[in-house]
Amino acid sequence: MFEGLSFLRELLTIRSYTGSEQAIGQRVVQEMQTLGFDHAYLDESGNAIGVVRGQKRGEALLLISHLDHVHEGDTTLWEHPPYDAVLEKNVLHGRGTVDIKGPLSAQLYALAGLIQRGERPVQDVVLAAFVEEETGGKGIAEFIARMPFKLPDGEILNITGAVVGEPSSNQVMLGHRGVSHVTLVFRGAAHHASFGLHDQNPMFELGEFLGRLRQYDLPVHPIVGEHTLAPTQVTCDSGSENVTSNTVSLVLDWRSTSTPEEMRQILKRLTSGLRVDYEVSELWTLKNTPGFHIEPDHPLVQKLYRHVREVHEAFGIWNFATDGRYTHAQGIPTVGFGPGNPRLAHTVHEHILLEELEQHVRVLQAFLLDPQ
Repeated sequence: MFEGLSFLRELLTIRSYTGSEQAIGQRVVQEMQTLGFDHAYLDESGNAIGVVRGQKRGEALLLISHLDHVHEGDTTLWEHPPYDAVLEKNVLHGRGTVDIKGPLSAQLYALAGLIQRGERPVQDVVLAAFVEEETGGKGIAEFIARMPFKLPDGEILNITGAVVGEPSSNQVMLGHRGVSHVTLVFRGAAHHASFGLHDQNPMFELGEFLGRLRQYDLPVHPIVGEHTLAPTQVTCDSGSENVTSNTVSLVLDWRSTSTPEEMRQILKRLTSGLRVDYEVSELWTLKNTPGFHIEPDHPLVQKLYRHVREVHEAFGIWNFATDGRYTHAQGIPTVGFGPGNPRLAHTVHEHILLEELEQHVRVLQAFLLDPQ
């Protein structure tokens, strides 16, 4: 049985929407203090920080999770109430089981298990549960901006690696693509629909673009895979069914490793000859954040993989974005590893297997004790 089950079930009853993480942050810190962490506190951003000192002092591994979760949506669509933490045949149901209170609890109790056995990880470990991950990563961005990491007594720990605990079914994850949102505004001239002036109707400009997009071969990255460019929202400025629009706006969700300039060149080819305006934001804005990737032969990956390969022989990548992009940008080698099925994140079917939580604890403990 997963030792942290009671704690996890309690966390699931605490609604911690983005921007409202104080109560859960305080509870996480309380648990760290009770279980004997060397340091446990809320930092100035509201991030829950726990530190377990290692056999060797000074260099630290960062375990990354977060405190916030998305809204539950229509509760009538859930098989079990989303905040009742229903346990059924070793399956725990509810909002946050996978993203990310389950992984957070597994990380916390992996460290607590070592403390209870009188063992210490090889190096110092910092467990950080960040605020506002779901809306872009404000918590980790502020954490990184305050680097180097300092303990409350002023001692500096050099963070030399990071493990992102987002759900991966306990598979080693090598990263994910960046995410950008671009709005294209197709221009025409509004007129009475009865005239059928196709050359003035921006809907046909939109249609031509979508046809080109469907046939376009986007780049493929050797680690994080195929880029995607998906239309998600269409709006127009016409308020009547019998009037065409002056403009039609299309929102694109773009998952890639391309630079802003490379993205502009792709859009230039896709929109050639069309009456359209658009703007690609620079990186590290709300509209454009990069991804991250790490080579499979990196020592951090190989060390973790030694303990994971009996569970998963292959490496994976995430489709969604994580806080790992911030540590990677800081030059910190970053890899992913977390319990829970990533396809269940943000869904009304969210649940986690206790077996996966137990498995994560065992593997993470072995990794943290590995001297190589």
